[in-house]
Amino acid sequence: MHRLRHAPLTALCGLLALALAGHAADRPARSAAARPASNLILNPGFEEPLPGHPWMPAHWDTSVSGLASVFFGRDTFIAHGGHYSISIANLSTIVPMAHNWSQSFIVPRSWWGKDAVFSIWTRSNGLQGRAFIRAAVYRDTLSKMARLWGMTRDKAGDSLGIKPIDDPILELGWRTTYFVEPETEWVKREARIYLPPSMNWLRLSCGMNGTGQVVLDDASLTVEPAAPPPPLPLHTNLLADPGFEGDGTAWEYSMPPYAGVRVERDTTLAHGGRACMHYQDDGAGFNMVPTGACQPIVNRAIGGKHVRVSAWLKTDSLIGNANVAMFFKTLRGTTTPVPKLYSQTMDWTPISLEADTPPGTYEAWIWFMYQSPSSGRVYFDDCSFEVLGPALEVPRPTAGAKRSAGTASAAARARPKSTPTPPRKP
Repeated sequence: MHRLRHAPLTALCGLLALALAGHAADRPARSAAARPASNLILNPGFEEPLPGHPWMPAHWDTSVSGLASVFFGRDTFIAHGGHYSISIANLSTIVPMAHNWSQSFIVPRSWWGKDAVFSIWTRSNGLQGRAFIRAAVYRDTLSKMARLWGMTRDKAGDSLGIKPIDDPILELGWRTTYFVEPETEWVKREARIYLPPSMNWLRLSCGMNGTGQVVLDDASLTVEPAAPPPPLPLHTNLLADPGFEGDGTAWEYSMPPYAGVRVERDTTLAHGGRACMHYQDDGAGFNMVPTGACQPIVNRAIGGKHVRVSAWLKTDSLIGNANVAMFFKTLRGTTTPVPKLYSQTMDWTPISLEADTPPGTYEAWIWFMYQSPSSGRVYFDDCSFEVLGPALEVPRPTAGAKRSAGTASAAARARPKSTPTPPRKP
């Protein structure tokens, strides 16, 4: 990684002495179970340097892109508290990537059933694109054992006899706070996520997907009593900004690092209102990757419901497939109903998909997507996700769960589907 500036040697030595006195060399496993409940982040103000490294803060990691256009730094030129802050600066989005700082934790059982609250102070300088803070929870055996054994994740997999294709990692919760203001003073950002049973890995990250600079300081993590799950009213659209009329911060834009891939708002071809989502792809990638706009519905009360996702779809010379999709996350794995696929060229068309959420669903990912690489253009607008009532099929006990993304209940495959017209924006 590249440095932005060097900290003065005298300040660095002084801060190192303070950090060593404050942390008492208690670094094993970074499980954070024994740390004070007030703030579980290690080196939250970035005052402690990484021993033997000219600029990295201790206990923090950076994403690796191999691009010369991104710069990570720890500096004294501006700080919210203390003497140091960290920053990310990026000069190009030809290859779309979410450059970020991160810190991860082994999660003890005592955290299960509670909320993790991650916050950090941010300052934007010429931001063009989206910056974010994120809390994501996993059941991730390889990352946990790699931390305990002091080795890389790949080596931990080799030691456990787990091949990459059999990696048992399961994401069980995802909360992102996006911000797009080009210039700001210090602003406190927060992301809150529920910690379900069996999860053992918590990853906190903050970064950007765009150009400009974001400065970060004074991070915090607390574990608090869980807030009640949000209500799930029937026949109500649960998506935020379903017509893309806002600034896009309600949506995840998921795209592979392939040149020529674009996922962005478009104000020229909307179905209703002023905007829609526009995906463009030059077909230059290699592995097929779900690409598009999506939202996670993190709600532990959503299991055992009959739900429907719908949208208006327009395609233009698409050599590939576009569709809506739902992915349901339970402690047993991930299931998804099989969607109908669309391609080639078609004008605005209403599409939908219905399914039962499995009992014990903690999270539902709602996607409006295509598979990249696929040359052509895709447009989505007036999206909806709603609960229609209780599940139509009585769940049957199974010996194990299929983790493949192609599973669907027999009733979901056999039951005739209506294709209601999604609501059009006024």
